[in-house]
Amino acid sequence: MSTFFFHDANFLFSAAVGIVILLFIIELLGMALGISLLGIFDDMPEPDLGGGESVSGLAALTNWLSLDKLPVMIWFILLLTLFGLTGYILNLSYASFLGGRFLPPAAGVPIAIFVSLPLTGRLGSALAGLLPKNESSAIDNDEFVGAVGEITIGVARNGSPAEAKFTDRYRQVHYVLVEPFESDETFTRGEKIILVKKSLHSWLATRYK
Repeated sequence: MSTFFFHDANFLFSAAVGIVILLFIIELLGMALGISLLGIFDDMPEPDLGGGESVSGLAALTNWLSLDKLPVMIWFILLLTLFGLTGYILNLSYASFLGGRFLPPAAGVPIAIFVSLPLTGRLGSALAGLLPKNESSAIDNDEFVGAVGEITIGVARNGSPAEAKFTDRYRQVHYVLVEPFESDETFTRGEKIILVKKSLHSWLATRYK
């Protein structure tokens, strides 16, 4: 069995599973010390990618991948696990038809990535619904009115939203698209804003003073 896991065709898949196991061990040790890795990347600053359609497209992509529904570390662990398992299944299936021969990595790795990304999005969405929830899961959008957020990606203009993030009273982080409430105002990355009103596709906001 060890020959299978350490075969050249399975090296990257085994490395992915190995990283997951290592992170699990580190998390167990961290829990014993009262710390956790699960939210370690959630407060990292976002890159400035401009505004407009690029921001909307990025928001759609993160939603499709469920990146906006799970802590980044949990999402990363899920992706690595699915990538590794998909690779193993591919090579086991391929070998069963070709008498023990495995897919070459140049073919197996791209296929595993292509399969594991949408699987991560689907299972991530399901997992987000199963994770323990506090009261924040019941928050209505109306309760976001008055929340103070920060522009993370893009430049917000009238008709051209940018991404902002804020933390609700239950310490849950939310990412939303915002536009200025005043038509002649703009918000740039790092500026503080206040959510004023929910529109069809974004939030209207004013500058935090």
